[in-house]
Amino acid sequence: MKKTKSILLGLILISIAFSFTPSVIPQVGTYTFHGGAGNVKILKVRTVDSAGLTDLFGTDWADVIGIFGAGAINVGARSKSLVTGVNISAKYDSIFYGIYDVAEYNTSNWAFKTGEFNATPDTVGDIVITFYDPANLSYYIHTLWGGYPFYYNVNVSLHTAGAYLAQLPTPVAGYLENIVWEPKWESVGNSIVHNADVNDTAFFWGFKYLEACQEIWTYDETYGAWIAYEIKDDTGNIIYKFSIELSTLPAIPGYDILLLCITASGSIGIIYLLIKKKRLF
Repeated sequence: MKKTKSILLGLILISIAFSFTPSVIPQVGTYTFHGGAGNVKILKVRTVDSAGLTDLFGTDWADVIGIFGAGAINVGARSKSLVTGVNISAKYDSIFYGIYDVAEYNTSNWAFKTGEFNATPDTVGDIVITFYDPANLSYYIHTLWGGYPFYYNVNVSLHTAGAYLAQLPTPVAGYLENIVWEPKWESVGNSIVHNADVNDTAFFWGFKYLEACQEIWTYDETYGAWIAYEIKDDTGNIIYKFSIELSTLPAIPGYDILLLCITASGSIGIIYLLIKKKRLF
C-alpha cells in the first residue's frame, strides 16, 4: 500500500473532539441539535493492536490510523477541542446541489498526543456542518458523487459523507435509520456499522482491507455526540479503539459529553483544502 497519507478518509475522519452542555433550543424541523460555545472535552485512544492492524491494513497500518492524526497510533494519546461558536440556524449553499438547513459548529483543536496539551491550539476556526434532514443528506451525497462518471450511484457512508456525520441531532436512531446507506453500511440503534469484506477498497482513498472487519461509530443517544470509534477483526477482537474521556464524571447522561467533529465545510471544500493547504497528495 502506497504511503499516500490515506487522503480523503483522513479528511473525513481526522478531527476534533469537543463536548457540550445539554440545551434545548427551538430549531428547524423534526430534529434537535445540542451544545454551546465554551465547552471542552478530551478524546482518548484506548486500544492499538499493531499485529491485528498489520493483518488488516498491511505494514503501513499506521498511515491508515494516522488519518485521525499522527498521534492517534499511540495508546493513551488524547485530543482536545474547544467550541467557540454554534449556529443552529445556518444555511449550507452547495452551489450546484442545493441550499440546506444545517447546524454549524466553530472549534479550536489540539491534535492527538501523549502528555500535556500545548497552551495554544493546533488549529482554530475549524467548521463542522451537519444536515438537519437525513433525506437531504442522502440526496446531496448521491447527487454530489453522481457528478463523477466513475462513481455514479453512490450513497452515504463515512467514506463519502463523514464530513457531515461528526455530530448528529436527536433522536439519533431515527436520524440514522432515515439515511440511504451504501451497501455494507447500516445503522444499528445509535451506531453506524461498516461490515468490510476481504479486498474491499476504501471509497476514493485507495487503501484496501486485507481481511474482513467491522468498524463501528457510536453516538450518544441523548445529545448526538460521536463518542467512540472501534475496529473489530474477523474474529471479533477489538484491534483499535478511541472513546471519550470522562475521568471526573460518573456517567454520560446529564453531564458534558464529547463531540468528535470533522474539520470541513463540505466534500469539495475538503478536497480543495487537502490539495491546496495540507499537501496530502
